[in-house]
Amino acid sequence: MTISLNDRIEPLLEQVEKPARYIGGEIGSVVKKEYSCRIVLSYPDVYEIGTANQAVQVIYSLVNETTSAWAQRAFCPWTDAAEAMRKMKLPLFSLESWQPVRDADLWGITMQFELTYTNILELLDLAGVPARSRKRTEADPIVFGGGPAASNPHPMAPFFDFIIIGDGELLVPEVIRTYEENRGLSRQEIISRIAGLEGIYVPGTGRPAVRAVVPGLSLRETPLKPVVPVMHSVHDRATLEIMRGCTRGCRFCLAGFWYRPVRERPWEEVCHAAACLLEATGCEEASLSSLSTTDYSNISTVIRKLAEQSPGLTISLPSLRVDADVFPLLQLIPARKGSITFAPEAGSQRLRDVINKQVTSSDIETALTEAFRLGYITVKLYFMIGLPGETEADLEAIVDAAATARSIGRKNAPAPGRLQINVSVSTFVPKPHTPFQWEGMNSRAELQRKQGFLRQNVPRKQIRLSMHDIGPSLVEGAIARGGDMTADAIEAAWRAGARFDAWTEMFDLGAWQQGFRAISSTIETEAMRQFSVEGALPWDDIDSRVDKQFLLEEKKKAERAEVTPDCRQTGCYLCGVCEGDIEMRVAE
Repeated sequence: MTISLNDRIEPLLEQVEKPARYIGGEIGSVVKKEYSCRIVLSYPDVYEIGTANQAVQVIYSLVNETTSAWAQRAFCPWTDAAEAMRKMKLPLFSLESWQPVRDADLWGITMQFELTYTNILELLDLAGVPARSRKRTEADPIVFGGGPAASNPHPMAPFFDFIIIGDGELLVPEVIRTYEENRGLSRQEIISRIAGLEGIYVPGTGRPAVRAVVPGLSLRETPLKPVVPVMHSVHDRATLEIMRGCTRGCRFCLAGFWYRPVRERPWEEVCHAAACLLEATGCEEASLSSLSTTDYSNISTVIRKLAEQSPGLTISLPSLRVDADVFPLLQLIPARKGSITFAPEAGSQRLRDVINKQVTSSDIETALTEAFRLGYITVKLYFMIGLPGETEADLEAIVDAAATARSIGRKNAPAPGRLQINVSVSTFVPKPHTPFQWEGMNSRAELQRKQGFLRQNVPRKQIRLSMHDIGPSLVEGAIARGGDMTADAIEAAWRAGARFDAWTEMFDLGAWQQGFRAISSTIETEAMRQFSVEGALPWDDIDSRVDKQFLLEEKKKAERAEVTPDCRQTGCYLCGVCEGDIEMRVAE
């Protein structure tokens, strides 16, 4: 007697720690009886992280509401489920149908950031799909990637049939249409047809790709009835993207350059969409998301209108500038006065000018004073170490900044005895398509010395210091600017046991050391590599629309500690992005 896949999945649920990760059936999930093709969307992490990813929600909603295809989801099983699935010979299945992912027509996997890459290989293996695209047959789905880390597709290129470069909501419907029009052809012929779309990178063809850009944000691409998780997710609130892009020009920030130009959603649409989301999800908190939410032109109007629409609603602004103009906004929000986060990034003014973080010491002190006067008792401050041109004086400035924050809090916080300053220190990782793409990382020894300095000198009373582990940061840096050979290191690390590398308790340095030995290199060698400004870069075949010469000029300005003001206030600096219908769109 043949046992159905459903009957095989149910015993799995009895063996895992969190069965809710694998059952599906959520409010907002879509089941179609008739459909033209089946596409599975995956975020390479566990359910509670993947289901909160806005890109997956956007594409899922767009496909199911505007095409005849059926979009389903599959996230990376945790290690207990993966082990049980292999023992039971149970293939990776989608949440909507409990059918094998391998039987789908198309399979899209998010390339969010480098420490999720081994989970992509885990997904492929659990599905029974060959990791390398050249080994796939007509029985396998066409596997594609996309997301911000696709800005340098080369480290993962051998594992994908094609990769979307840029805004997925522009291209995924076109990919589906092209697939459906050519479905009688071989998978390789279909991929060749898809390769003709602008924004598609097909590994091994030698053809460059230009980043696809949606001209503006519209309600058509907005999930107004998103999937509501059946268990607590990392962002348990209604999230709405109100603006895409940023013109602040922080020289370390991939997202700031990759998502140019700024495209604001009209404020009336923001209020309408927020009302729909709150009704559909039952959430009591709305998060207005963007790279710099307080730069949104009509943010005051939106906050006032949302407060009128939904009295008692908690409004979250996840990206706050260190700017006195922020605080009149916060006074409009009927929210808890628990904690507030600022990101000076560097302790000294000189280094903030190097990275083009247009914030002064006076701005920081004013912001802290206003925050405490508003009733906040916990302040989180984010800094980086290992930035280009960093000196010991810059580390001392982080110590001083923490002490200054405590001093201001003791004078202005409503309950000075309960004051808490949380100082979080991460490691600078150079990324492609930024002015620092030519720079290398600090060595492990240098980063350890800098972390040791901070541990020794940051005052402890009412200040909590946390620092990112060096190992994962170096691995991220080794992959981020890698080339085609980096794929061999990633696969070797996965075969050595690397999984869930962004999870502190799961990161396996030994597996990654083994991975880079497979390409006769080391993690540090790859992470510390500096590129010549005259030479080619591995990702030169990806056109971000930001002119490479502009990035080089920004690098030179960094060396002079010279600031480039925000073009929204001062006019165009000819970065190259705005052309034709791709232009800055600021809501009136």
